[in-house]
Amino acid sequence: MDSSPIEIIRQIIKLYNEKGVKWKQSSEKHFGRAHLDKRKRRKDLPENWSLEDYNKLIQNIINGDSNDIHLYYLETFSQRYIVFSDRVWIVIVGENTVMESCMPGNPSNYFSRNPGYFYLGKVKDVLK
Repeated sequence: MDSSPIEIIRQIIKLYNEKGVKWKQSSEKHFGRAHLDKRKRRKDLPENWSLEDYNKLIQNIINGDSNDIHLYYLETFSQRYIVFSDRVWIVIVGENTVMESCMPGNPSNYFSRNPGYFYLGKVKDVLK
């Protein structure tokens, strides 16, 4: 994809607000449900949460004006990733707009220990 990171961010937010979170799918597996089950097993989410609840959490994070956005890319990657964070949860979406991961984590620790993250700014500032 040749789009700028800002354009990709706009596309992700628009798509997720209009059509919902875009999870990877195969004929055998819906990765959103598998990811939700994993988060429940790890006690990251309440047992009674549905995929709809999880998707709402993701949508709230990507739409939060004061949440942070990072670009994540290494030369070995086939695409760039947009990373949204509310300082409790980290949402990683590929530039192809497909959800890669949503996980709890302290972004300042996580990003500083892993190469390839570049801070872009707060959602409200990046989308000006």
